[in-house]
Amino acid sequence: MTPKKPSQPWRLVLTTPSAPVYTKHRSKPAAYRAVEAEKERVAAGTSRVVRIAVDQWDVDGQRWVRYENVWDAATARLDADRNDEK
Repeated sequence: MTPKKPSQPWRLVLTTPSAPVYTKHRSKPAAYRAVEAEKERVAAGTSRVVRIAVDQWDVDGQRWVRYENVWDAATARLDADRNDEK
């Protein structure tokens, strides 16, 4: 039997102080739109997310694989501080 690709092969891993939250998406563009929306919620103060990563389903291995570490609150603050110094 050939491994089957799930209907939502992309997911976000939203790391919060209490526990990670996972959201699944149908496509890479949809996942990255969700990343931008979450970053806007963080900036507005309505989200407690401190790190965002994107995973992709590996059909052959039948498991989630890290595609990219997209955003980290600590790094974002450091970058903002550097830009303010310029």
